[in-house]
Order: sequence, then structure tokens, then C-alpha cells
Amino acid sequence: MEGCVSDEDYSAERVEREAVENEASLIDQNEHVGKFAAAPTRLDGELDERRLNASRALKYHNAFLDDCLRALLPNDLVLLGAPTGLGKTDLAMNIATTNAVNGKRVHYFALEAEPRELERRTKFALLSGLCYAKDSKVSNREKMNYADWLLGKCEDICGRFNARVDAHIAKSMGTFNTFYRGNSFNAKDLEKHIIAAHKSTDLIVVDHLHYIDNREDANEASALGETVKTIRDVALNVGKPVLLIAHLRKKESNSKRLVPTIDDFHGSSNITKICTHAITIERCSVVETANWWQSPTFFSVLKDRRSGALPYVAVMEFDRRTKSYAGYYTLGKLTKGSSDWEQIKIDDKPEWAINHKPLAAPPVLPVAVQEGWRQ
Repeated sequence: MEGCVSDEDYSAERVEREAVENEASLIDQNEHVGKFAAAPTRLDGELDERRLNASRALKYHNAFLDDCLRALLPNDLVLLGAPTGLGKTDLAMNIATTNAVNGKRVHYFALEAEPRELERRTKFALLSGLCYAKDSKVSNREKMNYADWLLGKCEDICGRFNARVDAHIAKSMGTFNTFYRGNSFNAKDLEKHIIAAHKSTDLIVVDHLHYIDNREDANEASALGETVKTIRDVALNVGKPVLLIAHLRKKESNSKRLVPTIDDFHGSSNITKICTHAITIERCSVVETANWWQSPTFFSVLKDRRSGALPYVAVMEFDRRTKSYAGYYTLGKLTKGSSDWEQIKIDDKPEWAINHKPLAAPPVLPVAVQEGWRQ
């Protein structure tokens, strides 16, 4: 069949060359949509296209998401949801900045943040990481916190690392680009900027959906659906993955569910059916920790168009000092009507769960859990 090649003929150099030569064909979807075609015709060149897409795959740089979802592929629209203040931006920034450090071009729409906020948070996390390094002899490092650092009150703790961190950012994060919104910003504005940047980006992050302006006369739920459809359409047209952050509905006070469901996405009936993947994170209250900076977090993949939704809920440890996740996770399943969580037995570990690490002790509900606390 025309366009197919053998494994022996396929090299990294050829993949890279075709990535440039076939840019236009990945952007133009018209030859595949809007008309009938026979299966053999559809499959002509399929192997080449799949290999090309694989060469453009991005990592999440998150142990659970990389094991479970494998990769971010061109045309993916990944929906990430969490309650207010739980760390959606921290996770999105981890994905975005780590890809940038690894040479990928990232364009981040910071629609909620104030100018320079993401850059400042990145710098603070790096400074904090150096202060808390095992071989660090920094005194008073436990007083290092973002609020005081913003006010210039932590320079005696971390000031010695400023030049080192600035140099690292200058050298390693030149491909991380941020966009801060002005007084107004709608779906058409987003579409315009994505199209303008698509040839010079590998990953687009929109943080977040509910800060995109809707028409004043539009129903909120339908407007959200229209906005997500616009984002999905432009993602398909430009052939680049989009990570879209979204709010979840406020949890009812009498609810005993430990993790959100797909219906908890604000405007869910219109937005979750359009995405390729839907991921949620939630505070984990069933695992005790020994230190203030350890924050166990539930990860759920509620939709995976490639492999189907998973029956597992993972627990990952979030380090509040460095705003980063551990390189391992513990798989478990919800029980008792989703009001409890049990880690899986070692023999039940799925083949893909390479970085699964059983908890040292069974999960125990803390005596007192402050409702509403967020990491």
C-alpha cells in the first residue's frame, strides 16, 4: 500500500523530516471528513501517520498519568477538573514547565492569573526545592512560603539561590510562553491566538475554561459547550494537544463521595462528551501523613477515549513545599458506594502500572479532617 514503510526503513531522521513536510496535511482535516470513503482508502498511509503522531507524543511528566494514559497526542483535548483551590494550576504547570525544560514548546493561556504570576510561582518552587534539598544547609527553611516570599521576607532564606534559579530558567525555559488576558477574552480570541501560535508550539494549556467570556445573552451551560467545541475544533485543525482546565461543581455538604464524577464538571453535559480525556483531582482524606508538607491527592481518569474509563483511583503525594508530585502512586478502588477507598492487592496490579507503590500501612481516616481545606 502506498505510503507504508517497513520498520527497517523507518528512522528517527525520517520521522523528523516528515514532521516538517507533513505539517500542512496534519492541519488540513478536510480530506478525511464530510464525505464517505471506503476503508482501504481511509487506511492508505495510516501507518506513516500513526508513526508521525507517535513521534510528536508528549509526556505528562506525572507518574500516574504517564502510566495510565501513555502520552499526550496531537489532536488530544484533555479536560482537567478539581474543586476550587485544590491545585489544578499546580498540576497544569508541572505538565507544562517540565515539557518546556525537556525542549518542548508550550503556550500557556493564564486566564485567571495576574501578569508574571506563573513565572513567579515557577521561580518560588525552584527556590524552595533548593532550600529543601537533602544536602542543603539552609536554616529557617521551614519559614519559606509563597506569601512572605512575594513580600520580600524570605531573601535571608533563599536569596543565595536567586542567580542560580534565574540562570536555570533562562537556559531551560525559553520555550515556555505565557499569555495573560486583558479586560475581555472570548472563545474567538482564544481561537485566533491558538491559530497564530500553532506552528511554533507543541502543547497548548488553557487555564481555565470558566474565565473565557460568554455572550451576555447565552445560557451558561450551552455557552460552555460552544466554547469547548470551538477549542476542540481548533485543536483538530492545528493538530496540537490542548490541556483545558475546568472548575467542578461545589460538593454537597451531605455527600460522602471521596472523588468527583464526570457529572461534577460545571456544564458537564456539554463539555465532557467533547474531550478525549477527562481527569479529576481531589484531596485525599483517607491517608495519614507524617509531615505538614505531604498532601495525598486522589487522581481519577473518568474518560479515556482510547482505552475507556478506569476502575481505579490513584493516590499521589503532593509536596506543598515544591508544588510537585512524587514519582510514584498507589492504585486503589472505591468501595462502600464511593465513600471509602482500598488499595489494590499486589497480584491485581495492571500491567501498565509500572510506578504503582503499595502504601506501607492501610489507609486510615484521620480523627479530624478540616472540611474545605485545600492544598
